[in-house]
Amino acid sequence: MFQIAVCDDDAAECRRLSRYVSDFFSLRNLPAEIDTFQSGAQFLTAEKCYDLYFFDVMMPQMSGFETARTLRKREDDPVIIFVTSSLESAVEGYSVRAAGFVLKPIQQSAFEETMNRVLKEHFERRTASIQVIRNRVPLELRLEKVAYFESRLHQVYVTLCSGERFPITHKLGDLERCLAGYPQFLRCHQSYLVNLDSVEQMEPNEFLLRQSMVAPISRNYYRQSKAAFYRHRLR
Repeated sequence: MFQIAVCDDDAAECRRLSRYVSDFFSLRNLPAEIDTFQSGAQFLTAEKCYDLYFFDVMMPQMSGFETARTLRKREDDPVIIFVTSSLESAVEGYSVRAAGFVLKPIQQSAFEETMNRVLKEHFERRTASIQVIRNRVPLELRLEKVAYFESRLHQVYVTLCSGERFPITHKLGDLERCLAGYPQFLRCHQSYLVNLDSVEQMEPNEFLLRQSMVAPISRNYYRQSKAAFYRHRLR
């Protein structure tokens, strides 16, 4: 779930922006929780980390830029979008490494364009998905939720990080080609395609995953599995 902070001293503007943010994530089936704040000081007092921050530039006592500078002392690389009525503030915004700007009054098309870019640049792994067929019905499968794919008795099963398991109408080889652009997915066995993001440890003949799950590593795939695992750990 995305954790999002919206900070604007104008209560009406804060509600409006929160609605835009909520609708954006809801339409993309991305769960999100939004906290709102009326000032930079109130936000900083909360001492909570978020995935995405929206700061109004012009706020009394502490501006959005000042709030962002203080935040950067607490977090290494927060993703911050500034909300402003003038793009002249963009110059100062880039000094605190803004991820983007939203211009007031907010236009939905411009807002979505900024959000699509920010998601792609900063959260691509969390939003990436592929379409699969489950029970003859198309399903958008979020890749971050997948622990591994397994081929068993001419049927491919998806095992999610939660432990849930269900069959899909695909061949493992086709899935491997479809996921070629996602290096976290590794063919470690003739019958397994594992998500390295879910792997906690590599043993001589298996990967140990979260939730006590296991994905075997066959002899033919051992060398490439070992290389991919350590590359993934070092990225």
